Amino acid sequence: MSLREKSKTTFLIQPENRIIDEMEDVLACMFWRNPELAEPALKFLNLISENDGLKDSYWSEFCSITNITRGQYDSIISKLRGGGFIYKRNDVWKVSEGFEEFLIKIVKVTKKWRGENEE
Repeated sequence: MSLREKSKTTFLIQPENRIIDEMEDVLACMFWRNPELAEPALKFLNLISENDGLKDSYWSEFCSITNITRGQYDSIISKLRGGGFIYKRNDVWKVSEGFEEFLIKIVKVTKKWRGENEE
């Protein structure tokens, strides 16, 4: 299995049911099977952002601080990486723009299909 195949995740889209105002709401769409992981996932993203990266070896301390298991941590990493939110270089997690870039492409394609002009 290639890295690209491993880097996939399901994002639950329910435009008629969801009001998304906060980043935790966005993550809830990603962690719809385990909604309790949206909060520690946001904490992880914030730590990466605030520190311009986070060493992979920080996992044990992060699990202790957020009171999650190693399995839950691995699930968070898998989802965030698969969704294009993070990537790892030299054992350091960094914030990615992959998720936003993907959504922008989707919007462009659907607007083109609808015949709407882009500005």
